[in-house]
Amino acid sequence: MDKKVLVADVPEVKARMAAVLTHERPVFVHTLAAALKALAAEDFALLLIGMHFDDSRMFDLLREVRAGSRNRAVPVVCYRMRPLAFTALSTNVIEVTVKALGAGAFADLTSYAEDEGNQALARLVAVATGSG
Repeated sequence: MDKKVLVADVPEVKARMAAVLTHERPVFVHTLAAALKALAAEDFALLLIGMHFDDSRMFDLLREVRAGSRNRAVPVVCYRMRPLAFTALSTNVIEVTVKALGAGAFADLTSYAEDEGNQALARLVAVATGSG
């Protein structure tokens, strides 16, 4: 059976994430309010949170998830799919922060070609959901 995955990100990445999540049932949300509503109503096998989610509210959603949603123990992978002018230090700070807030990983997919980035994210999804 396909595992349900919450994808919290901007609408522009929906097609790419659908291409990555071919063995899962993605539920897409684009605002913090929609994410919290979905998390209160359904159980998920994995939460994927994009860095640009709801005007860069990735950290806010991660804090809310770990603070007490019914999905607080579910694996979380945070990622960056759209380029920004970040230094390696900035990326390291983001990775350390998401892990401190309870995420299992931060994937910076901007350094990959799209197909390679999709494969890297698909591997993370497989490991996080126990199917890989």
